[in-house]
Amino acid sequence: MMPGTNRIYPAETADIKHFVSGINQRNDHYLHAIIEFDGFLNIASLKKALRSTFRALPMLTCRFVRSAEKAWWEEAGWTEDAMIDLIQTDNKEQTIQQQLICKPNELKGPQIHIGVVRTGENDSLAIVLNHMICDGGGIRDYLYLLATCYTTIEQQGDPSVIKMPLADHRSFQQVFEHLSAEQLKTIQETTVCHYPQTEKDHLPLQGDPSHPFVIRHRLAAERFDTIKKHAKQFNATINDALFAAYICAMADYLPVEKIILDCPVNARAYLPTDYQPGFCNLTSNIICAIPTHHGECYEEALTSVKKVMDEQKGSLSPLSVYWDLDQAYMTLPLNDAIKEFPKIYRIPINGMTNIGILDAEKLRFGSATPVNASISGSIKYAPYFQIAVTTFQKSMTFSTNFHGTENDFQFLDHLVTKMIGYFPE
Repeated sequence: MMPGTNRIYPAETADIKHFVSGINQRNDHYLHAIIEFDGFLNIASLKKALRSTFRALPMLTCRFVRSAEKAWWEEAGWTEDAMIDLIQTDNKEQTIQQQLICKPNELKGPQIHIGVVRTGENDSLAIVLNHMICDGGGIRDYLYLLATCYTTIEQQGDPSVIKMPLADHRSFQQVFEHLSAEQLKTIQETTVCHYPQTEKDHLPLQGDPSHPFVIRHRLAAERFDTIKKHAKQFNATINDALFAAYICAMADYLPVEKIILDCPVNARAYLPTDYQPGFCNLTSNIICAIPTHHGECYEEALTSVKKVMDEQKGSLSPLSVYWDLDQAYMTLPLNDAIKEFPKIYRIPINGMTNIGILDAEKLRFGSATPVNASISGSIKYAPYFQIAVTTFQKSMTFSTNFHGTENDFQFLDHLVTKMIGYFPE
């Protein structure tokens, strides 16, 4: 690199995959997070904390650049001052909504926006992060790092002592490098089953690209133990229970024999326990075909979901798509790879992702204690639909992100309420 030129970082396969999804309007390829506190944050400390995370995630300050042959991230000179806004408001929920639907420009940067929503009583953070940079597990860990940096600054003043994930540990190849030759052979020989879908698989959604929204439904913490205990009676998991309720709700609207679902899988599970990946996309997918349960009970759906999910456990098939994407990206000029990606990576219309449990202690910013937190994925375009679930102190938040009309908003609000109604009391 010549003196005076901007530093560049390689774009990885998953970066391109999310970029292509945005181009094709499956989703807007941005992640969303909310943390609500019991008090106020120090904005100066928050900015210093954000700046200190650039060591682990320098792409935050970059713009995304591509040519016909390749793509990369290029430093664009952005600082923390351009990434954080303080908004004082009397209407917290409305302001959080406004902050969540802002869309950073990946071609210009920066790649993150943090809105500090301040009322007379407390602060909340509304965070939008480019999905090209990391996945749901990645943003969760990034929020933990941001909180650690903030707390260290408040208590000690110097965040340089914090051990950071390595910025160059971003490739999906880091998963493949930790697998055996036999496992790699299985992945290479696996053929992913794609189920044909028609308009019968579409929910009655009109869609409106100019009107993004985020709907959140919270389930009281007491219900978590009830759902878990009930699922255990069927040797099922919380995840099985979530998908069973989802199937029951969807069955009322989809005139199909099987509901085809996109189920994201955290590929970090394939890494050694002592290995620390960088901030990146390590999410693969399984496609589940679950029999529709029109008019049948929740327990029947739970049994069907458990059967399908059990068949997938331990399977290496979710990794085969990324193997094929990697091969296309590493061997073809970028413009040709972009044409191949939609043929290789074909997700079902409908899906749900369980991002998992958010650790309240790891989200403590100095003396500011989190009282609620949630993470959700990108904002979908019709006909694509997804529910994202996160759990905080046993309270589950169901987030539905969509570009749609007011009728779409009302329909999705009703659908998720209906889904929650299937859980055992």
